[in-house]
Amino acid sequence: MTKKELYGLAISAEIKAQNLYRALSKSFSKPEASTVFAQLIPYEEMHEAKLRELFALEFPGEELVLEENLLPDLPHLRIREPKDILEFAISKEEEANNIYISLANVATDESSKELMLRFATEELHHKTILFTEIQRMQGMIQWFDPSELNGMVEE
Repeated sequence: MTKKELYGLAISAEIKAQNLYRALSKSFSKPEASTVFAQLIPYEEMHEAKLRELFALEFPGEELVLEENLLPDLPHLRIREPKDILEFAISKEEEANNIYISLANVATDESSKELMLRFATEELHHKTILFTEIQRMQGMIQWFDPSELNGMVEE
């Protein structure tokens, strides 16, 4: 795969992630789950913008070729099962991580390579956020406001 094709694939993946997270943020009845997806959208938008900027610098005047369908592919997902959707989102973050590692491997300058590796790491962070949400939904993690403990702990 050429570097241009990798850019197109990465930007397409970022747009698909944005569209997926927008749809999911509106789909969940629990506000906590919706918020997790809504919080990821700006990160994906920032990645897209930076990738477009880098493409324009590396290939001035050339047209960026994106996938035709930028809607997320939701294969056999049951919308009533949040865990399935979260696991699907995790798999998409893993794919994005792999794309960025591939881009880092073909980077022609150190700053581009470092940026692609940073994006790869950020995609793994997104994966952690989604995995944590699965744990929270399964009752493995309890979120609380520390002020709820006031007066309960001896000083």
